[in-house]
Amino acid sequence: MNRFRRHFRTLLCTSVFAALLAGPALAWPDQPVSMIVVAGAGGGSDFTFRLLSRELEAQTKQPVNVINQAQGGGIVGYTTYSTAKPDGYTMGQLSPFAQFKILGQADFTAESFTPLSLVNVDPSAIHVGANSALKSLDDIVAALKKDPASLRISCGGTCSASWDIPFISLMMAEDIDVAKINLIPAAGSAAGLQELASGGMDVVLCSIPETDALTDAGMVKTVAVLSSDRLERYPDVPTAKEITGKDVTGGTWRGVAGPAGMDPALVKAIEAQLKTAYDSESFQKGMKDRGFGTQYMDSVGFAAFIKQHETQTKDVMTALGVGK
Repeated sequence: MNRFRRHFRTLLCTSVFAALLAGPALAWPDQPVSMIVVAGAGGGSDFTFRLLSRELEAQTKQPVNVINQAQGGGIVGYTTYSTAKPDGYTMGQLSPFAQFKILGQADFTAESFTPLSLVNVDPSAIHVGANSALKSLDDIVAALKKDPASLRISCGGTCSASWDIPFISLMMAEDIDVAKINLIPAAGSAAGLQELASGGMDVVLCSIPETDALTDAGMVKTVAVLSSDRLERYPDVPTAKEITGKDVTGGTWRGVAGPAGMDPALVKAIEAQLKTAYDSESFQKGMKDRGFGTQYMDSVGFAAFIKQHETQTKDVMTALGVGK
């Protein structure tokens, strides 16, 4: 009996020691989380991440505080969460970022982040003021052919990124000297659209859903979308290919990431919560009601996706003669 007790105590101590070495099981953070949005309030990124964060709060019973950091075209926001401790308490929006390094503005690479989940993909579109002399994409092309620097074109965020790269590619196909085009960065699409509505811009490049309020108010008109087909929610908006015959498409994507070096077990725990939030009726309905596209990738798929983004961005910007 004493031998059995000694053996039992040995096994118990060994098990406790092993558990101490292993540490506690990793799960969703048990304190408030900061969700950094790399765009200003009121745009598509802000809407998407506030909607997603609301679902995460409901699931985890922990506050998820959305913080908008659009300064520097989002560089401030990316820096905030990519340099945070990799403990899951600070994460943020990951959208097209490869242009920053090519332009010498920041050193972000795919290795700067821990991709967690992709949740949204939307095509770029071309918008003008409702009272503008520019009534169509043909008018924009004609103006730029006559004088490439004649129009003030908002990138709807940082330039040489998701919204303007497909537009510039289309202008290249129209034999326009794109190096002279007057591209102007903005603190997100909402800021660019406000400039458009007030007459401070001639053209804004961003997704269509972000223009809904101003379009309904009779202040903004969408002249084309850079997608393969017309969007179900906006059947009256033609594709750029329909107008020009040039098959050029592109747009943005939005996902959640954390700083590099996050524990794989923690990644899986957060990814599981993100997938549940993404699949929720409220998130899907909210995105559909606003006309935003939903597309999911897990952490592994998203990691491969952003590596491809780096390669594609470098190829396009090299062809444009932009960057180092």
